[in-house]
Amino acid sequence: MQIGVVSFFNVERGFGRIKTSNNPHGIFVHFSDVEEQARILVANEMVRFKMTQTDKGPQAKQVTRITERRTGCITHYEKGYGYIEDHLTQQRFFFHFSDVLGSGFRKIERGFEVEFSAFDTEKGEQAKEVVISDTRSPLEKFAWLVRWDYNIKQLAQMAKPENWDYLHHPTHDHPILKNFLSHTFNRLQAQDKIQFANDPEGHEYACFNTGLVTDKQEEIYAFFVPSKKKAQPNSYIPSPLWQLKRFGLESDRLMSHFPQSPSIATYIEQPADMIYDPSRRLVPDYEHIIGDRMDRFPKDYRTWGKAELIARLRQAVNLAERRVTRNYKSAIPQFYQGQIQLLLPLSLENPEWVDMALVVAREHEIYRANTVISLDWAYQNARLLAPPDREWLTHQKVAHHLQRRKTKSKRQA
Repeated sequence: MQIGVVSFFNVERGFGRIKTSNNPHGIFVHFSDVEEQARILVANEMVRFKMTQTDKGPQAKQVTRITERRTGCITHYEKGYGYIEDHLTQQRFFFHFSDVLGSGFRKIERGFEVEFSAFDTEKGEQAKEVVISDTRSPLEKFAWLVRWDYNIKQLAQMAKPENWDYLHHPTHDHPILKNFLSHTFNRLQAQDKIQFANDPEGHEYACFNTGLVTDKQEEIYAFFVPSKKKAQPNSYIPSPLWQLKRFGLESDRLMSHFPQSPSIATYIEQPADMIYDPSRRLVPDYEHIIGDRMDRFPKDYRTWGKAELIARLRQAVNLAERRVTRNYKSAIPQFYQGQIQLLLPLSLENPEWVDMALVVAREHEIYRANTVISLDWAYQNARLLAPPDREWLTHQKVAHHLQRRKTKSKRQA
């Protein structure tokens, strides 16, 4: 066995080079020759390997590390830090965004698959040298989304009429519907509500309840069959075992193979959490909202001084509290990271216009507000529970808000 140092490794393509004293130009290495669960090599780490000669030159085989690397999944990420759960031990490791390897903008989200090294720090064990290996959503990992745009269009036509496109110019892209299905699948998978079946000939099927209904209140399901695509032997990202067949109703013939109809995703454990309790104190963290969430404010508001923006925000929060006290429906529930939160309308300039949403979460005997989100984001989050056809968060009002902001920006330019 030889010992070398990884000079580089291409995460997307799964290959790199290892330098040794005898091979300063590097020896080719492919991820499939790494004999460990973590198969993405990191620049400057030491490895052991056997070298073989191929038609294209020397290649490393039977590669093992000197220092252990782990695989896991990001279970939480917010405000630049989060936690990774080790796949093997289920141990959680703290990490900071600066611990994620890569140049430029790094998209980090809950659910991403990662490989990392564990280090002992003053704050306990921490994940370092984190490499994001798989950015697919759970639904994309589960199945090939065959003819996705076409099938999404068919689903939108099948379901009870609803506007899924207010974020863009009229298209058949339906971004809100795609977001809804992705998050619905996440919840169904966590609740073990994906159903599987076989027909008399041994053919396999999978199915889940989309949570949508037709205008006649017929439930709509997503049906899957085993993937026809061959596994990619040259990719370390596992290929989905299923592929989308179609969306259908209870009367669809594929449903006859399932003994029971798949259940919808559920989010509510305490119905009282869905309603704002004005007797509880609301504690906003203004410094954090202004200091760390400034990028979520409309662009023209970011030019205000900090003192003025905090004063406007305080005024908007007070108005929102009075508003929800008069009408409890003004507080719209959303489901985020396993809990019910409430969205309150914020009017920073004009009481008749809602500019963004204040996110309120129950904490013991008070409500705490640590962040704000845009209206389009609020609509997508709230839509997981139900169409938010309420006082201020409807797709028509959000579309009007976005158009108004666009017009105002043009005038200021």
